[in-house]
Formats: sequence, structure tokens, C-alpha cells
Amino acid sequence: MLNSFPQLLVIYNELEIAHNQQEQQECLHSVTQSELNDVRVLNKQGDFVDLQGTACPAPSGEQLAQLVTTYLLNEGQCCLGKIKTLSTTQAFDLLGL
Repeated sequence: MLNSFPQLLVIYNELEIAHNQQEQQECLHSVTQSELNDVRVLNKQGDFVDLQGTACPAPSGEQLAQLVTTYLLNEGQCCLGKIKTLSTTQAFDLLGL
């Protein structure tokens, strides 16, 4: 799972995208050792795990929508107000992954 890309990484309750192992490491570069335990990874198959590969409770559709829309707003996208809930597939599609 941790080698399945692309990945959505939830770091500090914000979304980062990693297309490969190098990008994953770049996303994690500034995360302190103690905070690495809080990082979660979501792949296209809907697997949601911590960095040790242990399954975690998946975010709700509403939580995923909030993460994705916040990410897109930060990237300059607009007109995202109607998005209230997303499935994993919809999230990856909306992000163009």
C-alpha cells in the first residue's frame, strides 16, 4: 500500500499529493519524528493507513471533501462550494489523479 502511487497524504490535517516515493519523502521532510505517527496515506483503492502500513479508520466523505476542496482552493481553484461529500474515487478524479 505504501508503495502504491499516487497517494493522498494527510499531514497536519492538510492534504499533500505524492506521485512517487521521492515526492512522498519530500512531503514528509518537514514533519517531526513525533508527528510522523499522525500522518495518514490514502491510495486510489481506498486503503487508508499510517506510515507503518496499519489500517486506520477512513475519513468520512465530508472530511475527504473538506481536505480536497481546501487543497484545491490553495491551488487557486474556485467554485468548490457545492462539494459537500466525496468518495475516494471522486476525490482522486477531482484532483486529476
